[in-house]
Amino acid sequence: MSKIDTTNVRLSPPPPQLMRLVNPLVRRVLTTRSLGRRIRRQGLIEFTGRRTGRTLRVPVCLHDVDGQTLVFTERPWRRNFAGGAPVTVTHRGRVRRGRALLLEATPAEAGAAFRAALDDGATPFELGLKVPRGYEPTEADLATIARSLIRVDYDD
Repeated sequence: MSKIDTTNVRLSPPPPQLMRLVNPLVRRVLTTRSLGRRIRRQGLIEFTGRRTGRTLRVPVCLHDVDGQTLVFTERPWRRNFAGGAPVTVTHRGRVRRGRALLLEATPAEAGAAFRAALDDGATPFELGLKVPRGYEPTEADLATIARSLIRVDYDD
């Protein structure tokens, strides 16, 4: 693979300003049983801020990778899960409690997790990626943009 091939995949999360406008509506939809159960990957993760103590409710895409529920993000709120933290997840109309942990993943592990999420049907947009139309990124491509992984372990 040439160096040019690795530039075909890049991070492209939505701008924070847009998320501040859209997230209140998304939160409401996800917590509504009739609408929330129709949305496959989107979920609402609720946790307490480590410094402020405020309750935060963040819409995320939840991905099933090798039997584990993962969230891919580079947003600053991910640091709340270093060492693990209790969470409440609303997904498909169901509320579950558990613990979330910011994983210390190598770029290769993150690339493999990305590839598994894409193979499971996730779109590059859901993963915060920009990929040219028709291009199928490899694990090596995805490892170059290593993202943070948060694993959610449910109590039930």
